[in-house]
Amino acid sequence: MIGYNLVRCAILASALRFDICPTRLSFTGAMQAIEESAASIRLRSGRLEEQWNNLLEVISELIVGNRPGRQEKRELKRRRKNYRLMTCPRNPNRNRYATAA
Repeated sequence: MIGYNLVRCAILASALRFDICPTRLSFTGAMQAIEESAASIRLRSGRLEEQWNNLLEVISELIVGNRPGRQEKRELKRRRKNYRLMTCPRNPNRNRYATAA
């Protein structure tokens, strides 16, 4: 959850700096850009502000297309099956059906 919020904060910072709608920026692209820049930050090259500005610029270039109708909730569709549930172990069933044939 913390990682998700960090990516969303970076997207928001990039959107505010470059005057872009945050919903137009790619979450997956931003996450990958942050992972790539994390390696150089770990090396402690000393230019953190410059690296942050470069990261925000890269995120601002990751614009996704118009996606109408993507506001729906996630749902699981369960289809009814025409079979009864198995209520006893498989082996007795296997033997019972083998002798019936």
